This record gives sequence, structure tokens and C-alpha cells, in this order.
Amino acid sequence: HDMDPSEPDDYIKVFTPEGSFIAESGRNTVNEESYQKVITIKSPRNFNHCFACITDDNAENLVFCSKCPRAFHRRCLKADGCSDDVTNLPHNWECQRCHRDKQVLPTEESLDQLTVLSVIEKAFSNMEKDSYFKFGTILLSNIHQILNQLKKHDHGILFLSPVDPREVKDYLDVVSRPMDYGTISSKLEMGSYVNDIAEGVNAVELDDDYMTAMEKILFHVLRDIEQVYHNCLLYNQKGCNYYRCGEVHLAKWRAFYKKFVEDRTGESVKIHLNDFRKSCKLERQNSNRVRHFQVLGGDHPNRKAVAVYDPDIKMIVKQYSSKTSAITAAMILKNAGYECEVQLTERNVKEKLKIALEDDSKMIFGYRWIFTDDLRSANFKLKEKSLAFGNDSLTSPAADNIVILREDKLSGARFRGFESEQSAFEDWSTTRAAAINSVSGIGDKSDFVNNFLDGNQSIDGVVWRRVQTNSGRYDDVIADQKEKLFSRVCPKTEDSQKKTTYEEMLR
Repeated sequence: HDMDPSEPDDYIKVFTPEGSFIAESGRNTVNEESYQKVITIKSPRNFNHCFACITDDNAENLVFCSKCPRAFHRRCLKADGCSDDVTNLPHNWECQRCHRDKQVLPTEESLDQLTVLSVIEKAFSNMEKDSYFKFGTILLSNIHQILNQLKKHDHGILFLSPVDPREVKDYLDVVSRPMDYGTISSKLEMGSYVNDIAEGVNAVELDDDYMTAMEKILFHVLRDIEQVYHNCLLYNQKGCNYYRCGEVHLAKWRAFYKKFVEDRTGESVKIHLNDFRKSCKLERQNSNRVRHFQVLGGDHPNRKAVAVYDPDIKMIVKQYSSKTSAITAAMILKNAGYECEVQLTERNVKEKLKIALEDDSKMIFGYRWIFTDDLRSANFKLKEKSLAFGNDSLTSPAADNIVILREDKLSGARFRGFESEQSAFEDWSTTRAAAINSVSGIGDKSDFVNNFLDGNQSIDGVVWRRVQTNSGRYDDVIADQKEKLFSRVCPKTEDSQKKTTYEEMLR
């Protein structure tokens, strides 16, 4: 799911090249619960201190890595191993430490791979009869040593102890299973994993006859380490400094894992660990973020919010947090069978959207796609289009025969008209199959008629309703819409001059 970058007033504002204003009845018609909970968190991409000399400094005195959260004084780069021309670094410059994060350095290879730490042997002594005991305690000892290395790695202090929910108040709303290096080390030293698995405390039930009890313990330790990074990437917004810290430590852990653990681990453990990694990735992809982030530092166009804007009602119907998200959405609409003014393919969609964002005359699926910041600052122009379909070249039913409309539930924007229940049902079925959110019901025509056409259900904010005008003509529906729009967006005024201005604005 894409994070909605909207501000609460965005969907009840009218945006024009002359400025924006709240639609007169907007506050009464918009359900406040339809907005995400908004907690603004300003997060920079990098920390403002030099990682070479460990000195805090002002941003203007530092150069920032484009990939990780580190920053450096130019004078410190050479000593830190940078071979680039420090006086002329590229825009997408990556620091030398990013490359080191992906490997185990000679100075980090001091781990004794064959020795069992006495604290580990004592902690798991009750598992001595397990056939995997000797080898398992060696691996657990190695992991304990790796955790000590990770604690000393850049940003390691962030993962050393549990996140305090008194300071990060919504942390437990997002993260269901907190984990950190200190907790894992402590559980290894105390042998807590034995009882946790036996009692089912924070444990995965592994119905695997090929795994010994010690192998199950090893899996749970590895799972807990992966959980540390999953929680960081789940809670923090991609691109911010704390998210990047999670990426740094995940890369470093995977380097240690590959060198010291992977080849010495049984296939069953690796299979279950890989399944856990996949489930974490899926949870991050499907998570509904409840916080609104403002990631500071740089003005990269791919990270600017994109609005889908209807030039006729002059309102936003949808927003995406980045150009990348908007590209993905455009392909979802295309694959769902929606008519479009241009031929979109996986190869050309990026370029087509770029053109649409830059050219005021270009439409995609009957709408302007425009940077939200440009709308808010009135930095755009308007070009007239057909209210009914957004582009006269798109195929539409005969106006006299329209009996059903598909429209946006929130803004009232009309997407398409249909001449029969059957054609509307087919469109509903296509939309339902491509829905971002799950849709209840059996999916047949009676479901559509009873729950959507004659009911009040919607799919991703889209509703289907019968045309109710005296003549039954679609042209009358459009006229009604313009009349309602005028009464909705025009502030009450006795000034005929001002009223004329708004009339012109709507044309």
C-alpha cells in the first residue's frame, strides 16, 4: 500500500491557477474518519555528524552519502578510504563504508568458529542429549560474537536495547513484536529460548520432523535477528535516516551470516528462515502507514507527491506519495482495462508520466497527473476537457442511453457512464478483481446490484449509482453536476463581479 501523502483539507479544496479555497460544503460532506491518523514526523536522510572524526557539525560543512545515513567532512574522506575527488563528488555519491557494510572485513574475522563459549554451553546444558547439541552450541556461540560485532558497528546503539514506547508513542501500534540485539544476547546467555519454545512464548510452531530441538532454537535466534531489521523498516519511512540505519545493519548481518552461519546450518532451518523473511517483506508491502512523514534533505522528483486532478471540478481525486508509486498505479489501472488517452506499457509508462507531469495539456485516464506541490502553490495551467469522460477521443455510450454512473465517492467526480446493468456489472467485476483493498461478497451480479448499485458499498472509493434525472439524459446529469459544483465551491457573496469570476473559473 502506498502511504497517502494528503493533508486533511486536500480533498475538500478547489485548486485553480489563481489559488485554492475550501469548497463551501466540503467540511460537512467529508467524513473525518476517512483520513489516516496524521502524526507529522520530520526525518532527515542523514545524521549531521561526521562518521570519520565523530564530530557534530552543521549541514553546510558536511557531505552526505546518497545511500546510507552517514555524513563526512570533506577533509576526513581520504582518511576514511574514499578514492573519489572529494572536491567534486557526484550527486548520487556513495561513501566507502556502504561497500564495507556488505562484507566482513579482516578486522572483523577474529571470531573463534570452533569454540563453544562457556556461557552458551552452561545456558543450554539441559539440551546436552540432543544430537545437534555440540554443533548447535558452536553456532550459537558464533552468533553471540557476531551480535557483539554488530553492537559496535555504525549506528549499533540504535539496536542495542528495546525502543521505549513512552518516547515513541505509536511504536507498538505499528510493531507487534519488538526485538533488539541486547534482548537476543540476554536470551542466549540465559538459555531462555528453551523455555520460550516449550511454552510457545513468541515462538513459531515448527511441525518439522527433520529438525532437532537445538535446530529449532537456532531458527528462533536467527528469526529474532531478522525481526530487528524488519521492525526498523516497517516503522520508519523509506529514505529517512533511521530506515537507512536498518538497511546498513541488515547488510552487515547478512555478510556475517553468509560467511559464518549459512553453510553450517541445516536445510530445514534455512527453509523456515527464508519463509520468515518472505512474510516480513509481504507485511511491509501491505502495511497501512498511520504516520505522515516529511523526509528532509534534497528535492528528488521521484520523492515528490503526485496528485490525480480533475480539471473540471478542480479537485484532487487521489494522491500518491512519489512518482514511482504513481507509475505503479497507472499500470494497475491500465491492466484493469481502463481506457487511456495514450498507450501505456511497462517500458514507456515512466516517460509518459514524466511528459504528463510537465505538459499541462496531457491527460492520463481522463485526468491531469500533477505534482501536489504545484497544485498547492498554484504553479499550473488549465486546459478545458470534457466533463463526462476527460477526453473526447475516448469511446463513450450514447448520452441519451446512460442509466448508471461510476463516480468517486468522496469528490463526486464522474468516471464513466453505462447503458445497462450488465455493462456496469462487467466494469464492476474488472474493478473488483484489481482492487487494492479486499472486497467482501460473492462477486456475482446480484451482489453488485444489491450491495453496490442499490446499496452503499464502494471499491477503493469508487461507487456505481443509477442516473436519477427527469429526462434520464446523461447531458442533464453533467449539467446538474456543474450546477451543484457551482453552489458547492462558490462562497456566498452579493458581489456579482465576484460571482462572474467564479463562473469563469469553472468553465
